[in-house]
Amino acid sequence: MATPDIILRAPEPSDVDAMYVWENIESEWIHGISRAPLSRQFLWDYVQSYNPDIFSVGQLRLIIADAVSGEALGCVDLYEFDSLNRRAGVGIVIAPCHRGRGIATEALDMLSHYCFYQVGMHQLWAHVAVGNKPSQSVFEACGYRISGRLRSWIRTGESYADVFVYQRLLTPDCQE
Repeated sequence: MATPDIILRAPEPSDVDAMYVWENIESEWIHGISRAPLSRQFLWDYVQSYNPDIFSVGQLRLIIADAVSGEALGCVDLYEFDSLNRRAGVGIVIAPCHRGRGIATEALDMLSHYCFYQVGMHQLWAHVAVGNKPSQSVFEACGYRISGRLRSWIRTGESYADVFVYQRLLTPDCQE
């Protein structure tokens, strides 16, 4: 899967150091599931045992890489894959030094095309914190629409924050 600027590919052993940095940015943990640091060994083991069959493992991680240099710029995850209803959650992270260049938008569009044409999926969804304006802008630019609001959904220290539920229905041209 490629555009002139980026490609989506399976994780390689050479990506472990970059993934280690991304997974251990403590300020980003609020946007994901993890609340603890991950070791290089854990990530190494993950890459070594990587299974790209979303139907058997229920998830898929793809590295977003520069199409020319191959440098890992971020990653996109499909999780909670529901094979019966053909839907999955989407998570994306772009390395802080590469943010603001349109990489996330390009990667999510490529992912949508892949999900529809290769996996046969019907929809993608994402939970985005109400205060996370950059992520909201990216998902909206890629055709995701707010379908609901979950109150007090994520813990932020000693309090809780709401999230918007974004959905994108996939069609042959990957537009809703």
